[in-house]
Amino acid sequence: MTFVARLPLFTRLLRTCGAASIVLGLSLGASACRTSTQASTTPQQPQPYPQQPYGQPYPQQPYGQPQPYPQQPQQPQPQQPQPAAQRPLLPPLIGVAAQQQEVRSILAELINALSQQNQALVRGIPLTFDPTIEVNAFAGCDEQGTPFLAATTGILEAVDAISQTKATDELFGTQTYEAYCNAVLPQLVKSDKARAALPAGIIPANFGPDPRRWSRAREIFSDVIAFTFGHELAHHYLGHTGCAKGQAMGSGPDPARLGRLLSVVPIFNQAGEAASDSAGCINALDAGRARRPQYAWSDTGGVLLLDYFARIERAGGGGGPLSLLNPVQFLRSHPNPLARIPIVQTVAQNWRARNPG
Repeated sequence: MTFVARLPLFTRLLRTCGAASIVLGLSLGASACRTSTQASTTPQQPQPYPQQPYGQPYPQQPYGQPQPYPQQPQQPQPQQPQPAAQRPLLPPLIGVAAQQQEVRSILAELINALSQQNQALVRGIPLTFDPTIEVNAFAGCDEQGTPFLAATTGILEAVDAISQTKATDELFGTQTYEAYCNAVLPQLVKSDKARAALPAGIIPANFGPDPRRWSRAREIFSDVIAFTFGHELAHHYLGHTGCAKGQAMGSGPDPARLGRLLSVVPIFNQAGEAASDSAGCINALDAGRARRPQYAWSDTGGVLLLDYFARIERAGGGGGPLSLLNPVQFLRSHPNPLARIPIVQTVAQNWRARNPG
């Protein structure tokens, strides 16, 4: 209790009303003081509690947007996701085995969405998982001239980290994707022993178990993988590899041989990469439309993946000569990711114009 609260009532009235109340008379002064005192003690109406980002119906924020680079003009926005209230929550996608099974399932959906002619060229192409931590996915041919697709453990770790951080940021207004990139990407370009996996502590502990976060992360994971393998399938059915001709398929190369096979995988020219970006994006959009009412894939997966590789390239020298030393094979064999993002977004915009609704 303060000292003023202990003063006699009359003294407080004098201090409150001032000398003017004495001149006008005690009764008038007391009346004015009562009025003033009543007004000052009237309870204040409670202010509305500020809405928290995660208190709004999920998701409210646009997703899949890379942080803009100063030199990059503003690009069209990717298609917005359906409100999550219309979609059931998906179970978590935890561990390499679960991620590999998800990739197989996505690949099957992509192939089913192709034209019959292209399906005949690529159906049955084996998918091999390379246990190395290098961040890469590729299409190639083995020593017998049989086509195959491959994904490294490193790229699964990277896509998982992208999806978990992006889902967290959408729901809770955090900056975990930036924190992850700042912590991990400089290490990736310094050492071929660095991993792209999400480090402990990036996701706040109070947000980690949220089932909405895990569900959204799985949607983003599938979106990125759909673009990734839509692109790699396109290399085969567009004839870039030269070995996908509808022949009988084997079981695929031994993962232990992939390192040697990767050294002879053709480095496609920029026109071929742009063609695969375009065809792969359309393939992912077609397959995404076909999978409704499940989460429909969009160009967001491609934008996220290319933004991620652009950040790696920037960490390795900004796309200059130093970036050629980057240990990430994907960047050594593909054009500048920043140049590819507008291609993907334009293709998606045209696809939506042809396929409204």
